[in-house]
Amino acid sequence: MRIVNDENGGFEKLDVIKKYFHRIFTVLPKDVREQLLNLNLSKDELKEVKDELAFLSEEKQREFLKELAKKNQ
Repeated sequence: MRIVNDENGGFEKLDVIKKYFHRIFTVLPKDVREQLLNLNLSKDELKEVKDELAFLSEEKQREFLKELAKKNQ
C-alpha cells in the first residue's frame, strides 16, 4: 500500500477517504436499538425502519417505535 504524502495532494484526495467522509452516520440510543431488536421484523423491514429513525429526534424515535410495537402485537 502506498502512503500519500502532501506532494501528492494528501490522503483527502483518495476516493475511499472521500466516500467515507460523505457518508452520514447516525447513532441510535441503546434503548432504541434494543427496541428495534425486540420487534418481529424482517431484515429489509428493519433496514427501512432504521432509515426512517435516522432523521428523527430521540424523542420522536421512541414515539415511532412505541407505535410500531403496538401495531406488531
